[in-house]
Amino acid sequence: MRKELWFAMVVWAAALVTCAPMAHAGEVDLLVQKLVEKGVLSANEGQILLDETKQQVAQQNATGSNDAIPAWVQTTKLKGDFRFRYQHDHAKQLAGTTVTPDGDRTRIRMRLGVESKPNDKLLVGIGLATGKDDVATESADQSRSTNQTLTNGFSKYSLALDYAFAQYAPVSWATLTAGKFKNPLWEPGDLIWDTDINPAGGALKLEHQLSPNVNAFLNTGVLTIAETTTATAKKWASPTMYVAQPGLVYGISDTVSLKSALSYYMHTGTNNKQLYGTAGTNSNTTGTTTGLLLYKYTELSPAVELSIKEPLKALGINLPYLSIFGEYVQNVAVKNRNTGYMGGFKVGAEKIAAFGDWQLRYNYAMLGRDAVLDILPDSDRYAGKTGMRSHEGMLDFGLGKNTWLGLDYYYGWQLPGSVQLAGSNQTKPASVYQVDWNMKF
Repeated sequence: MRKELWFAMVVWAAALVTCAPMAHAGEVDLLVQKLVEKGVLSANEGQILLDETKQQVAQQNATGSNDAIPAWVQTTKLKGDFRFRYQHDHAKQLAGTTVTPDGDRTRIRMRLGVESKPNDKLLVGIGLATGKDDVATESADQSRSTNQTLTNGFSKYSLALDYAFAQYAPVSWATLTAGKFKNPLWEPGDLIWDTDINPAGGALKLEHQLSPNVNAFLNTGVLTIAETTTATAKKWASPTMYVAQPGLVYGISDTVSLKSALSYYMHTGTNNKQLYGTAGTNSNTTGTTTGLLLYKYTELSPAVELSIKEPLKALGINLPYLSIFGEYVQNVAVKNRNTGYMGGFKVGAEKIAAFGDWQLRYNYAMLGRDAVLDILPDSDRYAGKTGMRSHEGMLDFGLGKNTWLGLDYYYGWQLPGSVQLAGSNQTKPASVYQVDWNMKF
């Protein structure tokens, strides 16, 4: 009976820790330690009590049931990442061009985000990132990069709003998102979308389990590209992207799964416009970065990825993960130079989680001049242009929990007949070498 009384006292003390703002969890640890020293509790009983207390407090904070702290504070999460990069660029320079043959730079990327759940169905997120000032030295495109080049004599750098969104899930199978948010579309590679782009507008995701091993999903969105007005405009004509992406996830076995989707993109208000962040490689009125788009863009893009866990287990080889993927895109509104494709693989650890984990990736990509809008592709792959071919190889190696080293190499070249940029007639290959130290928290 005496031991049960001491258990009750410890639980009461733990309750004070969770409810009183000035209390300290160390006081509970000290109390349990004294009880163990006096022989009231065994060491094992003391440890069990501490573990149960910590689990209870964590559960209260996760569910917002701790009365001493507002529920929205308990469900608020802070996350972020930092990257330090060395980059070397090399391009074949032709006579009479302005292409810089070689360049070295050091760059950083910092992203900081806060997410909170005011209630069980609502999620609100805000994120900041570097990269705003890099526009002066790189391009007029801030959407496809969060890199900040270390330059300008140790000057300070700016942060920009990377995303701000609200996400509402009235039922378990439907989620509505509005604002500026992470890309809601699934893409196994980055043929169409640079991974740093956070589109703006509204998106709806629907999910349904068709059978124990088949899940269906539908991603849809109305995404605002720009706001434009003219004195003669009789109706709203701002460049807008409408997208629908049905897909399936098929669990073939416990270790093999297949994911596929078909994306449909329809752009309105882009014809005879100059879009912000253009690479100038879509067909336009002047063949330079200042030209107006000649064509409309309506794309179909099927994609598929096969994932296998421990693919060589039968041979006694410890290979944790292998995936093979491919995607294709065609602009059905244009007849020539209107297709693109990417194929590749990923092998090693599915995710880098500890020291010694490694992952090797490779892809080969081709984008016709008018396959997609040239404001979207990866900015590191041949400077984000369309009308190109490219190889990319990547190797990540885990340095510890939440930190890893990354090596990335791009080798790309311009397709014959592609739009030439003003001041440059480069058609020979260009290479990009990147060494990254990544960490997240």
